[in-house]
Parts: sequence; structure tokens; C-alpha cells
Amino acid sequence: MNRPIGLIVLLSFLTLLISCGGSDSTELADEIIQPQYDLIKVDSIGIELGDSNYVFGTIIDAACLTDGRIALLDILKRKVFVYSGNGEFLGSAGGEGMGPGEFISPYTLTPLSDGGFAVADIQQSKIIFFDSSLQYARELCGFQPMAPDRIGIGPDGSFFGRRLNWYYDEEEEELYSGSEYCLWSDSVEPYQTYQENYFLHSSDDHFFCSIASSSDGRFFSMPSSKTEYSIIGYTPEGDVSFSIEIPWETIYRTEEELLVARPGMVIPGPGSESTSSELSANWSPDSTRSTGSLAGLDEKNRLWVKSGRGETASPVFDLYNSTDGSSMGSVETTLPPIARYWSVKIFESGILGWDHNPGDYPRVYILELVDRNQR
Repeated sequence: MNRPIGLIVLLSFLTLLISCGGSDSTELADEIIQPQYDLIKVDSIGIELGDSNYVFGTIIDAACLTDGRIALLDILKRKVFVYSGNGEFLGSAGGEGMGPGEFISPYTLTPLSDGGFAVADIQQSKIIFFDSSLQYARELCGFQPMAPDRIGIGPDGSFFGRRLNWYYDEEEEELYSGSEYCLWSDSVEPYQTYQENYFLHSSDDHFFCSIASSSDGRFFSMPSSKTEYSIIGYTPEGDVSFSIEIPWETIYRTEEELLVARPGMVIPGPGSESTSSELSANWSPDSTRSTGSLAGLDEKNRLWVKSGRGETASPVFDLYNSTDGSSMGSVETTLPPIARYWSVKIFESGILGWDHNPGDYPRVYILELVDRNQR
């Protein structure tokens, strides 16, 4: 694994600037030491042919566990593969079936604060927990109408999540559908609910959020939209800690983005004879970018947003203080244009990115944030 390493020594120059005093020298010093970040690929996990522990079906989700290990959820192999931080295979959990610790439609996973991880099986309506040694620990069964389709770390072994739901209003004789954003602990009934968003089932104006959370109980949501850039942060007690709303104008994808665009992988349901390519046959790339989606929190308490901003095809990330929502700058990457379509997840112990529908074979990239001034 090759890691770009560099060092620029500016101490004597900065000392001279400080000794000179004056506003011009201060502004120049600030300009010099202002960090300019880049997100780079330092390694990858996955090969096209060979060792079955590195040949994947479809990576539907990935996570860095609290001790730095990497967990990859393969929806086709119905397993979680676990690796060291530098990509060495350590073991796997799960398998196809309906028994304890087995999956039918494993859709998302999250690290747990105790060092283990949990997997949501949406078809079996359950969350399956594994301990730090990859052994089956327990499960929560009977989520209605389905298990959460997005889950994230919570305090003391709990987890946050987004659950799709619906209800029938007898007075209005209308069907409503939407999402609930909750914290679960030892029951399928939420321990705490943060947001509920319901709309007429026949409406196209459904409200979905990307979400992020922390092991100390903070929760964050961001609407999926092409017109609104807003983030809401919640305290562990469920109170709003900050709310960000930024005016947004339509931003169009570059020609480079449109040329490399591919549909997301569509997983046919059980018993279906359709293929992913058949289900996405009528797909065409959208010409506009979404405002952004939450990618997670890093070890410096920064909340990352994968943003629709940027003049180039490479992805851009906005950084915010996860306590008060104040801006902490941005990351202008030099990743390839296809990375605009990657899933990128940020954890306190690492950064991962992957393409749901790769042009060659499935793999997950280990990413690293670097200061361009020090490369």
C-alpha cells in the first residue's frame, strides 16, 4: 500500500512574517497555513478473479468498525467480510438462510459502540447483531412493516435508523407513506423518534433524508433534494442542536460526469427472473446534481457532506462542526469523475468509498484525507 508523504517546512518564513507585524503580513500568513484538503485512494479491497475472500458479488454497504477493521456487506453472497485496516482478510459472518445469524436480504450495516456490528435484513424484518469476534450475538425480529433500510451507530450498543412506513387515514380515506427516523435499543419499538415525514402515497413529493450519527448519541439528517441544502443536528436527548439552511441554485453535471454515469445496481427481489440490467434498461443520467448527502463524522468531530458543489467532475465535501453546525471548510478532491457516483462513508476510524455498479468488478477503496500543503 503506497501512501503519498511529504513535508513543507515554513517555520522560519512564518516567524519572519509574524515579527514584521501589520495586517498584510497576517493575512499572508493565514493564506499560507490555511489547509487545502484532498481525499485520495491509498488501497483497495477486492479482486476480479482468485481468492474467494476478495471476489465479491455486490457490495451494498461498508463500514469501519470502532477498532479500525473494515466490514463489507455483500448482498449477493449474503455475508459480511471483515478485514484489517490495511485490507488483510480476517473472517466473515452470516450466510444465506433464515436461521440465527443468517440473511435473506441484508441491506445495510453499522458498527456498534461495543466493537461489533449490526446488519439490517429488510426481507426478514430484523436486525442481526454480531460481537467483536464476528460471532452471532442476538437479533431484533418483527419490525413492521420492514426493518430500517439505513442504520448508524448509537450509544451503548444501540443504533439509529430510517424506517420506511405507511398508514391509512380512515377519516380522509387516504393512504400515506413516508419515513421515520429513530433510535432503537432492545426492542423493535423505537426508543426515541427524531423525525416523521408522511405524504399522500399517490404524491411524487416524498421526503427522504440521508442520515449520520455518533457513538455518543447525536443524530443528523439531510433531505434528499435538488433545491434545498439543509441539515438538522440533534442532541442525545432529541433536541435540535443546530439547523443549517443554505440557498441553492441548480448545478448541472459536467460532460465528464455524464460520460461516466451509470445506473445504481438494482437488486431483483427473491424469485424474480429479471436482471439488474433489465430493471435499469430505461435509465438515463440526470443532468443536474443533488445538493448533497451526509457521509458521516470523522475523528475530529467534523460532519461530512458529499456536496453537489464544485466546478470539476471530481467530488467535493463540505465540513461542519458536528456540535454547533459551524462551517469548517471543504475538501476539493482529485478523485476521478466516477467518484461523484460513489458511496462514500466517513467514520472516526477511517474513510471508505465504493461504486455500487462498477464497470469492471466490485471493490472498496480505502481513502485518506491529506493536506495538499504537506504532500
